[in-house]
Amino acid sequence: EGVFRLDDSSPVKAVLRDRGLNDEEFVVLSREIEKRGRGFSRVNGHSVPLRLLQEIGRMLIDIHGQSDHVSLNDAQEQLAFLDRYAKAEDLRSRLEAKVERLHKMDRNLKTLVENERETTRHIDLLSFQIGEIRKAKLHEGEEEELQRESAVLSNAEKLKSLSQAAYEALYGRDASVASAVDRMGEAARLLKELVQVDVALSDVLKEVEDALYRVEDTSRALASYQDRLDYDRARQEQVEQRLDLIRNLKYKYGSTAAEIIEYAEKAEEELSQVGLRNEKRAQLQEECATLRNEVGVLSFELSEIRHRVAEELAKQVERELSHLNMQQVGFQILFSNFDAGDELVLSDGRSCVVTRSGIDRVEFSVSTNPGEPLKPLAKIASTGEKSRLMLAIRSVLSKADSTPTLIFDEIDMGIGGRGADVVGRKLSNLSKDHQVICITHLPQVAAYADAHFSICKDIVHNRAIATVTSLSGKARLEEVSAMLGSLSEPALESAQELLEKAETWKRS
Repeated sequence: EGVFRLDDSSPVKAVLRDRGLNDEEFVVLSREIEKRGRGFSRVNGHSVPLRLLQEIGRMLIDIHGQSDHVSLNDAQEQLAFLDRYAKAEDLRSRLEAKVERLHKMDRNLKTLVENERETTRHIDLLSFQIGEIRKAKLHEGEEEELQRESAVLSNAEKLKSLSQAAYEALYGRDASVASAVDRMGEAARLLKELVQVDVALSDVLKEVEDALYRVEDTSRALASYQDRLDYDRARQEQVEQRLDLIRNLKYKYGSTAAEIIEYAEKAEEELSQVGLRNEKRAQLQEECATLRNEVGVLSFELSEIRHRVAEELAKQVERELSHLNMQQVGFQILFSNFDAGDELVLSDGRSCVVTRSGIDRVEFSVSTNPGEPLKPLAKIASTGEKSRLMLAIRSVLSKADSTPTLIFDEIDMGIGGRGADVVGRKLSNLSKDHQVICITHLPQVAAYADAHFSICKDIVHNRAIATVTSLSGKARLEEVSAMLGSLSEPALESAQELLEKAETWKRS
């Protein structure tokens, strides 16, 4: 388990916030491994994937060891260090945000373009459906009216025959046969004579006369109905065609005229939205073009800053190397561009391939001996050279490096005497901005430590046990003396001299 203090500018805080973990002053990282091999990773008490624990760990600790590839071996990390040294982090952050936004807009635009064919088909379908429904000019109750008219037209002959028979039964056509009107008229005439004798039948007479009038009205209505029953084949075809159209629309769009009309209204609304998507695509294309130009301008601006400070940074690293007995080592920052990627053409005609970090690839390169060609930092064979080179670079970039804890292993390999004293001072200077942990065999380096620990390995019950002991006072003096080679009085005096010299230098 490790506990780390975070300052307000620590990038770890942003990672913790993004994942809903506590981002207070301290962060606690823990890794638990059971006997059967199952492991648990936690950040501030929350279970997290091992990958996240490793990601945060790399942001908090940078280890420089015999076989570890340090962070500065990575081209992207080298570029990030250069940007921090150039105080161009804000510009780079703005560029990264714009590139990320551009990639998102490009993805959205690509989706719109890929769906364009399907969208066109959908527009054609909606337009056809809307036109078909609107052309029909449906209204409520029309189908029922047409069905009634169709029934009448289909049975016109039968209806005419029946209505004619009913008319003849009521009004008569043959003078030799008394009709209902004739019989009721005769009954009314007889009742009038009866009323002249007995007025008590007046009401009966009135009812018969009223019935006669109603029958006569009914007869006239039947005659009028017959006149309207002339068969119209053309009209019947029109009615049937209209009913077929309504049935077809009902099959496609709804069970009633109201539902069909509602379908058309929804289709019109959807069609307008599709039109808006086309407008959005055109707007998105315009925004992409503008953003691409902005990304290109920022990329070239950032590149100019990088080129301007790279030579200055290289000279400072070489100066630090000379203090570490590496006067013959040459250090350069080489630039190149990306061969493939998102190529942008600016409004002024310039073109470039851009990534989230800009248009530059940088490589920290070293020549360890005069006349030797430059080699990438990662390909330096000597662990001692690599460690001292890392120390020189860290010394220059200490103000720009946000990694809080630096661990140096075998930093003293191949160094002795005055060179070891310089390494101790460099580490002490680094510790002003970072927590520095150094595994060393040189007493000159150990003398500059603010806290001194001794690590011993013992065999207990056939198992190797490592013990870490904090040293101070006499115990520390004896440990430094032992590192000098003995616990003799001269060695103890030399150890005391080293400690006093280091303490005096740190106070100065």
